[in-house]
Amino acid sequence: MPIAATFRRSLRPLMMGLLLWTGACTHVPPAARPVEPLTLATAPPVAEPAAPATQTGTEALLASLESLASHGLDPSAYGPAEISSLPAGSDARTEAARNAWLLAATHLRHGALDRTTLTPRTGIDPTLASLLTGIESSSNVDAFVAALDRAAPARSEYASLRSELARERAGLPLLATPEESAAAAARIDTLRINLERLRWLPSDTGQRYVLANIPAFEVTAVSESGDAERHDAIFGKVSTKTPQFSDQIEYVVFNPWWDVPASIARRDKLPQFRADPGVIARLGYRIYDRDGKAVDPSGIDWNTVSASAFPYHIRQMPGPSNALGQVKIMFPNPDNVYLHDTSEKALFDREVRTFSSGCIRVKDPLDLAEWVLRDLPGWDRTAIDTAVTSGAETRVDLEASIPVHVVYLTASPGADGAIRYSADVYKLDAALLAALDAS
Repeated sequence: MPIAATFRRSLRPLMMGLLLWTGACTHVPPAARPVEPLTLATAPPVAEPAAPATQTGTEALLASLESLASHGLDPSAYGPAEISSLPAGSDARTEAARNAWLLAATHLRHGALDRTTLTPRTGIDPTLASLLTGIESSSNVDAFVAALDRAAPARSEYASLRSELARERAGLPLLATPEESAAAAARIDTLRINLERLRWLPSDTGQRYVLANIPAFEVTAVSESGDAERHDAIFGKVSTKTPQFSDQIEYVVFNPWWDVPASIARRDKLPQFRADPGVIARLGYRIYDRDGKAVDPSGIDWNTVSASAFPYHIRQMPGPSNALGQVKIMFPNPDNVYLHDTSEKALFDREVRTFSSGCIRVKDPLDLAEWVLRDLPGWDRTAIDTAVTSGAETRVDLEASIPVHVVYLTASPGADGAIRYSADVYKLDAALLAALDAS
């Protein structure tokens, strides 16, 4: 249900009660009487009494919701008109304004929409009430705005997109042609979409982390200092999309064996083996039955093997033909997605790089492995090169895991800090924008 409608529904019983109360009385309470606007000529010479602190604080709190527009959210979705219709100074108005503010803070911290369903987030994070400590009765709108900003991501990417949103909006009225205006409006929508995606990330993304951005075809290793090491990357095909999620890098494997996932074995390897059985030996594949026993592939008629009941497990030995290349960087997850090298290095020359079955192939992966193992004694670049040269599979466990975030940002800061707009390769933007506008 849209957020504004949720507020209207929650306020309806209270409003009905207030209407019944005013109908039972023949007078209008002083707080609800209409007040004629004052001019300099008619204004009384003495100042009016100060409003109660709770009422002043409530009005400031409500006014602060206007700042949500700078985050790409619609302030009217939080019910300010419905709340303002409640009696001034009433407990009901104060409570409704407070809950609207806390819902807004929750949206800035966790996202206005559920990441999976794209439905509006209606629950309030109770821990965010601490942001109101010391300012709840304040008449300073800026104090409430600053508290809302503290609920939003502290990431530099978020600040960059928010600044770009303000710049695009400021420039919109100055554009000369409808085409320019339409292009700017599209950029504004794209910025709103990606601010929401950044709000989906954990509030603490780690001081040192890896960010894999699908539409930009890039993996970025960010150090504590903010320095970034960027790598071109290959992501999943449209039919086998790389998922968005956050996890922790736990270990690195040099000269890895590739355990072919069952879905890839059925979908890709079985047709390949039927067309050319000799590829099994040439590319170093090993075939095992369901009990884990090695099977001689020369005795298998692949044309009679069922894809739906595929009876084998396939592994590919380390070597120059191995699909994982010389290294894989592991963060165990249900989707079996990880960072790795590739034997198909010419694919990095393509502009659109959606070629994998979901995993993330990285250009110059040994440089990334060196960055990952930077703080692990005994694993400098010389040790890494020695391990690779040995040809033996070598696993290196990290002493402290490193956060990794796989994201889908069609607007993001480039190496020079300027905002770049990437193609929506998975066609995900339209549904997210529609959900944001509906809520």
